[in-house]
Amino acid sequence: TVIYDYSELTPSPELNWTSCYDKFTCTLLQVPLDYSDPLAGTTNLGIIRLAANNSTAEDILLNQGGPGGSGVEFVLLAAESIMEKIGRNYNLIGIDPRGVNNSGPDIRCFPGYPLAGRNSFYADVFPAVDNSSEYGLQTSFQHANTYGEWCSGIYSVNNTAKYVGTIAVAQDFLHYTELTAKARNREPSEAKLNYYGISYGSLLGVTIATLFPDRINRMVIDGVMDTEDYYSGGWRTFAYDTDEAVRAIFEACLEAGPELCVFHQNASSWEQLEERYNAILDGLRQAPIVVAAPLSPLVQELNLLPYAFTWLDLLEVTFSASYGPFTTYPHLVQLLAQLESGNTSSLADVATRAATFSPAQEDAYDSREPRTLVSCLDAQGRFNTSNIEEYADHIAFMTNQSQYGGLVVPSFSGPICSKLNIFPPESQSWKGLPRTITTSAPILLIGNVADPITPLQSAKRVSGFFPGSEVLI
Repeated sequence: TVIYDYSELTPSPELNWTSCYDKFTCTLLQVPLDYSDPLAGTTNLGIIRLAANNSTAEDILLNQGGPGGSGVEFVLLAAESIMEKIGRNYNLIGIDPRGVNNSGPDIRCFPGYPLAGRNSFYADVFPAVDNSSEYGLQTSFQHANTYGEWCSGIYSVNNTAKYVGTIAVAQDFLHYTELTAKARNREPSEAKLNYYGISYGSLLGVTIATLFPDRINRMVIDGVMDTEDYYSGGWRTFAYDTDEAVRAIFEACLEAGPELCVFHQNASSWEQLEERYNAILDGLRQAPIVVAAPLSPLVQELNLLPYAFTWLDLLEVTFSASYGPFTTYPHLVQLLAQLESGNTSSLADVATRAATFSPAQEDAYDSREPRTLVSCLDAQGRFNTSNIEEYADHIAFMTNQSQYGGLVVPSFSGPICSKLNIFPPESQSWKGLPRTITTSAPILLIGNVADPITPLQSAKRVSGFFPGSEVLI
């Protein structure tokens, strides 16, 4: 029997593989909430495997990013792309970290509430920070505080949300490796893991290597987060290269020419294109654009709401586009060309609040809750903007660092944690990076010269803690 949903699996403390999703195998692994406290209870991890053709192949554990990215979805949707990078001689293992997608515990802030109510609240909490006026800044500040106070109350009911931090996930990955060794009649305590992680997956990889330096066989981390900055909670170095990444859009448009880039319009420099972008942004600051097309097929199919498209929406779309240039740049430049001409036909589903009542969201996994909770747990209260003066100073620092990311990054990191009164147990608390960490195998770090959220300087900085590691640019 082939299963297509993790609800069809029975949790087990052993790796009981079941055929799933046609060519994969899945298991629901029962693990302790706290490996140092058996009385804390257990939770279940959704795990997927794509076996190599070689029956003796080693596993490679994968993490696509986040916090909140689903390892199961990563393997399901990107197996071919992964194998193009690492070859076909490994079993691909995708683990949903705690609180993510198919894994427990339940970390919803709105359990039992209508989905539309949650979406409406998050439409206020998670958009880019509005620093256009003192009132706008105060509003963004208070929405962040409201999130923390509300979710703290919900999480206090069963008190299991505190067990989903990155330290616990690192322990789970080693636990999986030891169970696999046991199943192959090897000594679990000597088992070493292979790992490939991207973005937050790089942070998870560094955490694994820090906690278990003698258990590394091969490790590649790609798009490297600044570990110390991440665990400090501020993410104050993350937008260092964002502007360069976004400006690559204008540079690519200029190079492509007017036949391939609709926003080009015979520009003579990429700076001209950026000036026109800023003119569109300024226009939206003065007057948002009404998006209301009730007869549109897309609107009718997804139950999309009318809304006003603002300058903050454009910033968010631009920031998101810089993540995947080959797939998103054409859509962004088309959107810019339409905005410049006053055409709103492509705006129907651009803003998240348009889909507040969309049935497409009913079964869709939403990474915002695990992303926020995990990053706040990892920070352990080390970053706090408890008053508007501290908040304003942080926003000013970030906007000085990046025009395009300075208002977006603080919307999902740093200030959002200030009122979230939840902390991991001592056994899952980050103690900091040692001055040097000698791993049983050298780590390969990969960085892009223009990356919107994991700048190259982070890869170089992290490499300095691991003698023998190398940075591939």
